Amino acid sequence: MTDNTVNFSKPESSVPERVDGQTVRPLDGGAGPTDPGAFDLSSYAAALPRPEALSAEQFLPVLRPGQFSELLEDLSGELQLVPDEAARSALTSRARILRLNVDQYRINYDAARTTLDRVLAETGVGVRGSWARQQDHLNFMNVASGDVEREYLRATEEIEAARQGRFEALSRYGVCPDVNSAEGFYHEQALAELAREGHALRPPEGRSGSKKVFNAFAVFSKFFVGIISGVSINLLFNPESRLYMTVIALTAGIMFSVLLLWLVDELAYRAKLATRTQGMARPIAYTLGIVAVTALYLGVEGYLNWDGILRVTQQIAANAAQQGQLTDLSSASDTPTAPQHWSLLVFTLALVSMAAGAALIQGRERARILLERERLASKVAELKVEGRYADAARATDHVTYLEMARDRLAPPRDVTSPDHARLNERVLSHWEQERDGQVQSIAADLVREARAVQDALEAFAQDLTGARHPQTRRGFGFL
Repeated sequence: MTDNTVNFSKPESSVPERVDGQTVRPLDGGAGPTDPGAFDLSSYAAALPRPEALSAEQFLPVLRPGQFSELLEDLSGELQLVPDEAARSALTSRARILRLNVDQYRINYDAARTTLDRVLAETGVGVRGSWARQQDHLNFMNVASGDVEREYLRATEEIEAARQGRFEALSRYGVCPDVNSAEGFYHEQALAELAREGHALRPPEGRSGSKKVFNAFAVFSKFFVGIISGVSINLLFNPESRLYMTVIALTAGIMFSVLLLWLVDELAYRAKLATRTQGMARPIAYTLGIVAVTALYLGVEGYLNWDGILRVTQQIAANAAQQGQLTDLSSASDTPTAPQHWSLLVFTLALVSMAAGAALIQGRERARILLERERLASKVAELKVEGRYADAARATDHVTYLEMARDRLAPPRDVTSPDHARLNERVLSHWEQERDGQVQSIAADLVREARAVQDALEAFAQDLTGARHPQTRRGFGFL
């Protein structure tokens, strides 16, 4: 915590003042302060108030014994003016008793003041010690916070200088100034080197809308032709259309389609990588595998769909014959001998071929992305080994390192500072409660005694006034 308490004492000014109190302003161009931002740390006052010394009289809200003695002396001097001898004798005795009471009050007053001095001295040691510890702790935190603030400002200046150096280094090599790390700098340089060599990298897959649409179509086609295969299997092996057989047929068709299309994708991926990767088979082997899997897929789908179409056509014809709706068309010369459903079969095989082609393109695209990443990584490693851009890369990363160092700045905390503050508060509260309790007890007893003495003196004064001026009783005139 930075100490922001400012000493508001009036600074010494070299500006002259007029007799009428108005300040004379200096002329323009006069000599001003050389460094208006420079402050003297010694001019800062402590943030904690300093407790002043306490005296016993501050806690004795009563009259001093001398005042009661003076009042009693004045009242005793008026006893001679009492005309009645008996009353004067009684009042004289009473004045002597009051003298003893005042003397006793003086003794108790002196004892109470001595006791309060002792209590304030005993508790004042603890209070002053607690305040001193609090002040020391606050001074430590203020100094630490001030050091951290200066270090933070110095680190900020270094960061600004490093950013200027990074901008100059990036501009010298023609790299975008938004690059914030050495890895990004090498990445940009590697892309430029590959472009100069004729190996420009395509944009990533996630930044192209057409790529996203194509990938979605490739995934959808696998399941769509799988559903077609499942329907064909259901028509072939489930003539009674049982529910559990329908579910099994659809599941088998989807699994068959997805598995074969995944094989096409993987074989295309491996065939593309085989040209650049050691330890793999020859590309022709993977190409033959793709042809075999595609032929198997097309053959199975063609058989399933054609057989299913024939079965459905025969079933429809049988149902129509049973209902008497089938007419005799044998005499017609243009009646085909076999049902012609080539259009549906060709359409189904075209869908299957499109799905297989999408899987083939997807596999080759995955392999191309991987090869481009490997080419880019090898180029980045080559640039790092050459060391041509080491200075620029160091200047690019230097800003990040300085920012991390600035974020780690923190005031050097005392390991016992929280416990120290809480213990100090408890100790200070204890001494203040002890002082207040004893002071209130002593002051209350003395206030009661002073009130009693004052009441006795007031009653004595009233009786003395009545004795000096007795009121005569007026009777009736005839008595």
